[in-house]
Amino acid sequence: MVNERLSSLDASFLYLETPAVHMHVAGVSVFDPREDGPLTYDDVQRVVEARLHLAPRLRQRVLRVPFGLARPLWVDDERFDLDFHLRRAAIPSPGGRFQLERAVERVLSRPLDPGKPLWELYVFEGLAERRTAVLMKLHHALADGISGMTIASALFDLAPDADPGAPRPWSAEAAPTRDDLMRDAARDLVLHPLEAVGHALGAPARSFHAVAETLSGVRDVVDMGAPPAGPFDTTIGPARRFATAEASFSRIHDVKRALGGTVNDVVLTAVAGGLHDLLEHRGEHTRGRTLRVMVPVSVRSKAEHGDVGNRVAPAFVDVPIGPLLARTRLHRVRRATAQLKESSMAVGADSIIGLGAFAPPALHAMAARLTSRGRWFNLVVSNVPAPQVPLYLAGAPLVASYPSMPLGERSGLSIACTSLAGTMAFGLTADWDSVPDVEILARGIESGFDELEKAAAAAPPRVSPSR
Repeated sequence: MVNERLSSLDASFLYLETPAVHMHVAGVSVFDPREDGPLTYDDVQRVVEARLHLAPRLRQRVLRVPFGLARPLWVDDERFDLDFHLRRAAIPSPGGRFQLERAVERVLSRPLDPGKPLWELYVFEGLAERRTAVLMKLHHALADGISGMTIASALFDLAPDADPGAPRPWSAEAAPTRDDLMRDAARDLVLHPLEAVGHALGAPARSFHAVAETLSGVRDVVDMGAPPAGPFDTTIGPARRFATAEASFSRIHDVKRALGGTVNDVVLTAVAGGLHDLLEHRGEHTRGRTLRVMVPVSVRSKAEHGDVGNRVAPAFVDVPIGPLLARTRLHRVRRATAQLKESSMAVGADSIIGLGAFAPPALHAMAARLTSRGRWFNLVVSNVPAPQVPLYLAGAPLVASYPSMPLGERSGLSIACTSLAGTMAFGLTADWDSVPDVEILARGIESGFDELEKAAAAAPPRVSPSR
């Protein structure tokens, strides 16, 4: 595989890594047993060995350029050893939700080895009902939620009897020498600014439009003002808590059809209801309060579909967490997201992030850290789209997949969800010390969906507009 330089956004995730801020994403997939028994570590190992060529980035490591003269490169790991990346563990009895969540917490609390390909895969055997869980952990520099799903899907099949194939021979390409790195870095320092100017001169109308859109996006963020004080505003430590929640994807669609809005609107409303339950449990005042949610928005074009790497930009939504009827809360969330869609916030943020491509890496790293230390939002909620079809791993049917997103340096909670295999599965990743009651939030999100479902059942049928 040709050596490729990390994008500015991918490199940012490397620069943000600290002993307390682990910049990995993860997905915990739970599988029912096959007719001949539970999914085993050996089953998973055989599939990974056979499919590794479908995700060549998994055999590559990060090579940094001397003196930080340019962004790092992806290069083949000449000492790649699959046994290092595959891990086996047993869940203690009774093997329920709580025991699995505790095992996942321990994995999420440890950083990835920066000298090796930035991923690990854990097989947790011994779950109740003869189930097995597989945890895929990737550095955020390697993939965002969508491209991470692309990597994971290389392991999944659409039929239980699919042939995993056979391992393919592979040999590592030689990494660039120190002289090669220095020469390429010097050339990039000269060419990048010239390319940017040439692009602007060659397409002035397009450049003017991009600048205008970027400035509009910046203005939209500034106009929101500082986020409200929130319960998750903290300086995080290295340890993580993890909790899960779920709802049938068909239930969410029923709510959307009955009450209006989008799937994301329904998800944000249920999360807002769960936040109300959490703060009420803590005895905090909630009436009239909002919290600012950072919603990662994909800016991946159709041409980039299937690419590995990050193509996301941040957008911000203020959600109501007061004591509201479910239908009222959804209405307010829809109003807030409608304003977001009318703004240029996400596109502007993506343009600003793209400017890092022309910044010296040392300044780029400094800017990334300074930005992460600012208080821009209270928590993250990320919805990763996924196919609504049955999926299998070595013949074992997938039940649900619970994602995990990293925490910001000053934000102690991130919530991610994906609708893989028909279940909207939530993974709640939290700072160990500041959110000891994350389980209350998980159950509150499920209660939020229950309340929305009741409101949908009581709502009069919606009339489609006549043509």
